[in-house]
Amino acid sequence: MAKPIVVSLAGKGYSFSPIKVDRAKIYGIKKRAALDSQGRFCTRAALSSDGTHLVLAGMSAQGYFRQDGHLVGRQEMVGIDPNGKLVEQIPSTLGVTQALEGPVDASEILSLDIESLYFLEPIEECGELTAKLQAGEIYQFPINYSAGLEMEMGYLIANDEGCFSIVGKPAQMQWIESATLFESVEATEDADDLDFESM
Repeated sequence: MAKPIVVSLAGKGYSFSPIKVDRAKIYGIKKRAALDSQGRFCTRAALSSDGTHLVLAGMSAQGYFRQDGHLVGRQEMVGIDPNGKLVEQIPSTLGVTQALEGPVDASEILSLDIESLYFLEPIEECGELTAKLQAGEIYQFPINYSAGLEMEMGYLIANDEGCFSIVGKPAQMQWIESATLFESVEATEDADDLDFESM
């Protein structure tokens, strides 16, 4: 079981057990299966590019290699910023109290690049916070479900079904303004008139 999401507001702490919400949990899932003439499930496979090997699921993978051909393990990889400096890994925030900020405007969620959605099961009584959320207030807090190179932002919301956290990063949008200028031209007597009836 994952560690809880712990937040605080006005000096009071609240703990929630996060349950990830995905399309399968909302809409259910259907799977199309291929069967042979005897009703047995077929296994998907592919031929190697030279046509000599049959590649089954789980037999191929991606990796990073040094110039000498040796595989680079994940534990050896580090983050580098645009200036070439080492980026420190940010630890998970689960189980660590995060201060809530807000209430914030709902428009902040509209500019969020959403990564995940969690249903928050209260571990202890959260009546005061729940009442604020169900009244339409929205609070934000930093969250990292697992250790990574970037901190994400979570937004606490609620409806009749319970409390939720929408998690993501602010979208980096660049607006481009474009204008076209039209020069006014006076009509002349010999200008060709379009006859729409002939079209």
